[in-house]
Parts: sequence; structure tokens; C-alpha cells
Amino acid sequence: MPSIQSHLMSWVLWFTGKRICSSAENLRKAVDNDRRTRDPAPPKKLQSKLNIEEKQQSGQAVYTLSPKSDSPTKATLLYLHGGGFIFDMTPEHWGLVAALTESLNATVVVPIYPLAPETKLLAIYEAVGPIYSELAAAATPTKPFWCGGDSAGGSMTVVLTRQGLDTDQPTASKLLLISPALDYSLANPDLHAAAKSDPWLDVPAVKEMANLVCPDLATDDPRLSPIYGELGGLPPMLILAGGADLLTPDTRIFADKAREKGVDVEFFFAKGMMHIWPVMPIPEAKVAVAKMTEWLLQSSNKS
Repeated sequence: MPSIQSHLMSWVLWFTGKRICSSAENLRKAVDNDRRTRDPAPPKKLQSKLNIEEKQQSGQAVYTLSPKSDSPTKATLLYLHGGGFIFDMTPEHWGLVAALTESLNATVVVPIYPLAPETKLLAIYEAVGPIYSELAAAATPTKPFWCGGDSAGGSMTVVLTRQGLDTDQPTASKLLLISPALDYSLANPDLHAAAKSDPWLDVPAVKEMANLVCPDLATDDPRLSPIYGELGGLPPMLILAGGADLLTPDTRIFADKAREKGVDVEFFFAKGMMHIWPVMPIPEAKVAVAKMTEWLLQSSNKS
């Protein structure tokens, strides 16, 4: 049964996020506000808990986090934040990143990648791609490289890995997809039905996000909607999906398609949970972090 905290969070989202996602106009206003007010840098309170380094790469700030410890980290995780390619990194995202950094004893790399509509989709990939490639090339048997993200960041994780496979380049050995946005075509009728019970996302917002990030691409282009791309050969992946997320019907289809292609997929379903619930300040988020940690570490020696 969902916790009291998650019920309260759902109510908050109904009165805030759902309004934003109910129309293209409201979404655009929210993007404008995000640009004026959002500071995507790590909250200062994290600096006392973690080692945090900042550098500029490919025209974007890139943060590297690691535990305050003398022992070497066990792996490198590239974390790609969500936000429909139009919203920036939030304090809630940083909370999840910090939790994974500590629970995994990992080096976690977070690019503050350029956003739409100022930057279009292919240019976003051009900015993040070199970071992915560099980390993948540096992986060793004793320190593997993983890639993951939430929502649009989950989509980016799949696309960047596919690009690496198609060009015979090193790729992440494990993928972590949190409430991934895998199909912007809106072709699945189950998505429209699920929107009625989603306290946050709605169909007009998903449609407008695609319009803002890649107006010249078809919505079933695999670079936007990786559910339509080649899935064979992708590394093992953990997919987390919530029962109150309109994206979950597409996520299930993606998982089934990947399994049919021989991909090792673990599907973690959380009944009653909203979109990207692992970043929320609710008890269920801690359960999700524990699951991600267990899954990544249990086979790290095989990665």
C-alpha cells in the first residue's frame, strides 16, 4: 500500500504538475519560469557529504561526485536527468544522485546538458555523447561503467548506448531506466487511458515536449522514441515503473520488445507510484534506491 507521504505528494502534484502538463501554453510558461529561477548546480548541503568537482566539457557544466572516503570507488555511473529535454536538474534529482553515490560507493558523473527549445535533440546528443564515450572507454573489469537516468534521461541512456553499439564503440555494461520516456508518438491507447489516473503528466505536455525538442523529426524516430529502434544487443537493464505513471504502458511494451531480442531486463513495478517517484521525498524512494543498488552491485563483477 502506498505510504501517507506518497498520497500527499500525489495531491501536491495534482494541484501543481498536472496543471502545468494540461496544455502546451502552461508547459511553455513553466519552461520560461524554469529558465529564470532554476539553478541546476548541486545544493550546497551536498558539499559536506560528498566530493564534488565541476568542469566544462562540450559547452556544459559536468559534475563528478564521489564519497568522502579514502577507498577507491567501485564503478562509474553517468546519470542523465529527466525533464522532457526542456527542464533542468532539480534538487530532488541531486538527492537521488547523492543517495546512489553513497550506496554504490561510485563515481557519479552528471552533465548539465543544454535544453530545448534553445537546443534541439540532435545537438543535445552531440553535447552528451562525448562524455558517454569517454567514460565507456575508461571502464575496466574492476571498475565498470554504467549509465542511467530518469524520464527523458532514460531515453537518452538507451539512444547513446545504441549509438555506441552501432559504431562498434565501448558502451555501458548496465543500464538504469527510471520511469523512462520511450515513445513520444502517443500511439498507444493505453497511455491515454493511464493519463486519467496520473497525478502529474498529461498527454498535451508529452506532445509539446516532442514539438519543442525536435520539431523536424517524426515522433517515431528512434532518436526520440527508442521503442521504435533496434533493441538487440543492448546491455542488461533495470527498468523502474510506477502504477500511476502514464508512461508505464509504453515502458512495458519496451521491456517486452527488448526481452524478445534477448536483452536481460529486470522490471521493477511499484503499485500506485507516480512518475519518477525515486526522486521524491517519500519512503518508496528509499526502496527504489535499495533495489537499484542491489541490482547494480550484485553482478558488478560480471560487468
